[in-house]
Amino acid sequence: MPIFSLLAIGSITMVFLEKKYRRNKKYQQKIKASKQAIIPFINKEKPTKTDVLSDMVEVNHFQKTALLSFGLTGLGKFVYPPLTFVAIPLLIYNYAHYLKKSHHIIFKQKKWALGITELTSVTFALFTASYFTMAFLFSMYFTTRKLIMKTERDTQLNFSQVFGELPKTVWLWFDGVEREIMLDNVQINDILVVHAGEMIAIDGVIVSGHGVVDQRMLTGEAQPLEKIEADPVFTSTVLISGYLRIQVEKKGEETITGQVAKVLQSSANFKNKMQSRGELIVEKGAQKMNLTTVAALPFIGLNHALALGYAGFGYQMRLSAPLMVFNYLKHAAKNGILIKDGRALENISDIDIVVFDKTGTLTQEVPQIENMISCRGFSKTQLLQYAATAEQHQKHPIALAICAQAQQQGLEFLALEHADYRIGHGICVSLRDENNQIITVLLGSARFMQQSDISISHEIQTLEQQCAENGHSLVYIAQKDQGLMGVIELSPTLRTNAQLAIKTLQEQGKTIYIISGDQKAATAHLADSLGIEDYFAETLPEDKANIIADLQSKGHKVCFVGDGINDSIALQKADVSISLKGASSIAMDTAEIVLLQPNLLLLSEILTMSHQLDRRMSNSMVINTGSGILCISSVLFLGLGFSGAMVLYYSSLSANIVNAMLPMAQNKIAR
Repeated sequence: MPIFSLLAIGSITMVFLEKKYRRNKKYQQKIKASKQAIIPFINKEKPTKTDVLSDMVEVNHFQKTALLSFGLTGLGKFVYPPLTFVAIPLLIYNYAHYLKKSHHIIFKQKKWALGITELTSVTFALFTASYFTMAFLFSMYFTTRKLIMKTERDTQLNFSQVFGELPKTVWLWFDGVEREIMLDNVQINDILVVHAGEMIAIDGVIVSGHGVVDQRMLTGEAQPLEKIEADPVFTSTVLISGYLRIQVEKKGEETITGQVAKVLQSSANFKNKMQSRGELIVEKGAQKMNLTTVAALPFIGLNHALALGYAGFGYQMRLSAPLMVFNYLKHAAKNGILIKDGRALENISDIDIVVFDKTGTLTQEVPQIENMISCRGFSKTQLLQYAATAEQHQKHPIALAICAQAQQQGLEFLALEHADYRIGHGICVSLRDENNQIITVLLGSARFMQQSDISISHEIQTLEQQCAENGHSLVYIAQKDQGLMGVIELSPTLRTNAQLAIKTLQEQGKTIYIISGDQKAATAHLADSLGIEDYFAETLPEDKANIIADLQSKGHKVCFVGDGINDSIALQKADVSISLKGASSIAMDTAEIVLLQPNLLLLSEILTMSHQLDRRMSNSMVINTGSGILCISSVLFLGLGFSGAMVLYYSSLSANIVNAMLPMAQNKIAR
């Protein structure tokens, strides 16, 4: 009678846990729904492919059930034996799930040897009344699954929060008034109003107003940008000051942030080749161990024969490999490295040549003013003011550099009457000077000056040659019919830490190349300043891929670092491709790795992470192999039984889990 009472208590406990699990599952679904409302482009979590568990609520439920049965069977074994009977319904409940799992492995994944091995061991424990052993097995299994799923979920969550949460509501401009509506109700071509301090929740174009926008979360740009009418704006950027009315062009998944989020999300589901090899080893190992068990059965008995199955050569890689991969992906994303294809993290350790595109990668797109030389009595201030007035509406790098320098000096633009931009040569503008007189100003290259019959002195021509040798350029400013007013010398701006990053890569044994469309003298000067011996100058975009292919034909493994727009063919051709670009190209970029922060030092950190991952994988195999050898030796020579073999297996698995989790604290990425 007491036994039946204890069984009844166990059954009631199981029913209670099942109801609680279902309530938690409904609550979890509500949480997910609310997250979808905030971030509409984040996909629903996908089930883990290696199991039938679908979410954290489910794995938590089974883990609690397993731990409860483990506690009861432990007390029953060492304190009060009848408590073991209370745990039996819970063990059967977990066993039912294990049957589903084995069915999934055998018939869905087609890994019959592995499925039969796992099912046989737990079934043997049940029918030999080894309840404590069975409870221990379930506890370790569900705890391990929870750790893997939590790491995967945290990785996905970290990816989805790279750009922050969007507002739930926005302000719609309708019939001359502002109306607050839900973000989900926004339509294409709607006019939204954004006030200072608010996040921009769509991709669009400014139709009225002006302001300063912080795009750091999206592009990594340190300085906020001034935005005026007709300028584009993007999701997840913040209006620091001003007032904007924005016409909606894209929303939700179609925005740049949405496309990036989908890339980030998919990268968390990646399965690298080393993990796949581990699973292949598992299946082959399981086949051999099944044959060994059958062959050994007549000689050592069922208990010891099944114990051999826990040698598990390669089996622990199936659990530790995903943990390592997800932890490194999570760590990379936290530090501004988007690994779109996890195989690149493995492949980059084999790279021996790193090829950099020059403009926009090693150097900033916008140059800096090195010097100004004025002629005919003009001051440098006048020279800069005239040049900035002429270039104020242009968006090319030279114009941005000149206007930024004028703004820094507090110069105001003169009144601009007319502008005629001549592609590839320069610009001709009519403006009012300090005396309110309309004058015509020419700004551009030496060829533009010659075509406009502007004479250039021998001193300026000599300076032009010196600038070409140093990788600098000259912008000429002249007054039509009056002659040259002066020149502005521009020099390329190296990216922050570029020199240190190149030196670090070279210390890691990598050969560095530069590919540039610039003249040979300019490219050679940059290469020399960075300590790089190999470079390709005057290279057309379509020829970059041929250079990569030529290096590969000589047996080299090549990593190409480019801006992701003009370099798309070269990025596809390289063994590993990396981009430093931000919002405008990241969603369509073919690069496998994207640096969300413009810090070239992250390249050496990616290499370090790759070597660490490879070393940790090797360590994991050593631990697993050593455990297997010890298990077989103990069974054959020391009489180790099924329960002891299982404890030995899960002890080494725990060591493997520690090996997979510990290195994260050691990877402090330089910023």
